Amino acid sequence: MSSESTHEWSDECRAALRRLESYLDGELGDLTKGRLRQHLEDCAPCTDRVGFEGQLRALVRQGCFDEAPAALRDRIRNHLDELTAT
Repeated sequence: MSSESTHEWSDECRAALRRLESYLDGELGDLTKGRLRQHLEDCAPCTDRVGFEGQLRALVRQGCFDEAPAALRDRIRNHLDELTAT
């Protein structure tokens, strides 16, 4: 059983979890990021959630990448060439 399943989520936890995606994407300012890190140091369930979300993102990155078809890449490249030529 994870610590999340029995954890009573405080307002601070809920605020931290709302910022989780921005935190993982590196989109938070230094002050907000510092506050969130401090909360994570003190709150194991939130730290568990960050770990889970980070692992999930890594798995998605590993297994979900598609390459655009060659014809599409060629059309885009030709269009960009036309735009830069004018």
